[in-house]
Amino acid sequence: MSKNHKTPLEMLDDVIEEAVLHINDFTNKPTDFTRNRKLNAQKTIKTTLNMQGNSLNTELIDAFPDINERMTASAYEQAKGKLKPDIFQYILQKYNESLKEYKKINNVYRVFAIDGSDFNPPYNANSEYAMKSSIGRPKRNGEECKPYSLVHANLLFDIENRTYQDCILQPKSETNERDAALDMLKQLDVGKYIVIMDRGYDGFNMIENCNRIKNCNYVIRTKSGAGGIKEISELPDRECDVNMEFEVVTSNKYYVDNHKNNPYLHLINSPKKHHKKYNSPNTKNQRWDFEWRCKIKCRVVKFRISDDSGKDNWEVLVTNLNKKEFPIEKMKELYHKRWDIETSFRDLKYSLGAIQFHSKKDNFIKMELLAHLIMFNVVSRNISEIKVPQQRNNIYNYAISFKEACTLTRKYYRF
Repeated sequence: MSKNHKTPLEMLDDVIEEAVLHINDFTNKPTDFTRNRKLNAQKTIKTTLNMQGNSLNTELIDAFPDINERMTASAYEQAKGKLKPDIFQYILQKYNESLKEYKKINNVYRVFAIDGSDFNPPYNANSEYAMKSSIGRPKRNGEECKPYSLVHANLLFDIENRTYQDCILQPKSETNERDAALDMLKQLDVGKYIVIMDRGYDGFNMIENCNRIKNCNYVIRTKSGAGGIKEISELPDRECDVNMEFEVVTSNKYYVDNHKNNPYLHLINSPKKHHKKYNSPNTKNQRWDFEWRCKIKCRVVKFRISDDSGKDNWEVLVTNLNKKEFPIEKMKELYHKRWDIETSFRDLKYSLGAIQFHSKKDNFIKMELLAHLIMFNVVSRNISEIKVPQQRNNIYNYAISFKEACTLTRKYYRF
């Protein structure tokens, strides 16, 4: 390692120092952090980043071993209350940009996955994350469940570099994963990339948006049978790799007049003008961002997957990747990479302690979740810089424990 090489923790410090230089952009009042205090902006940010799953007082004892430097929980909460959550979003973005060399597949594409995960902060009746009903929580002995809060984090994950690229937080009761995914993709500016999405993100609007976003290549899992797109559900039960074109319209009149002659015409219920003040509870309006009549082109890949039951199961992927560069076998390998975002959720929640919150306030909840994403990236970058010696004839390769790496990273990230 060269003398000029900075460690991931040193890079994080540089980003924090740069953010603190214009701290007024991220404070609630212009006068916040203008006075010289023991708990300044930099210490407040670093203390929040280093939070684990312990009580707040225990966290502060760990952060300030010297009793003369230690802050009370109240003092820390007051200092944190001066900050906006935007500063942690800014640090996450700038820290990702500080990595100059990225792992890519085929030396061309960065690979991302989009998925969501729920977090359960302490209940606060005035929180935007408070659930409106007890749906999802089982009742006991006929009694109503206790009220609770739930945050849904929409996450964009860099698979090859194992870091979180972006995050949009939503109340669980108002979750819209597709809209969040589109917002993150439209802000993504990293050159050519491939984004992998599971079922729940498929749909004509998502496909056409990805077709039109610059440098965006997508792999989206969709339904292979009943309830899926008609043309795809009629594919034979064998491996297929075909180019398809779907015609969609938003005009109900056009659809009624033409669908008998064209059974593969698709109607998207996306009215531009709402003439009714109230709609039926059964009415489902779909998002459509383009012209009233559109032809959507994509590639559809269908292949068999193994199953312990012995039955044939089929997966269908919708993509715009080139057939020669990504034949069926490579498409299988590429989609399998999506599982890495699921394992990252486990490490984020249980190795980094993201299931534990130290406040009920919405802004503090956002800060803590973003802080955990930042520290996840720091730990991943620390691991990537270590070469693990391997022995011959081993069935599995040796790997560094993410949990142990979290412990060591936090131990050395002190003031």
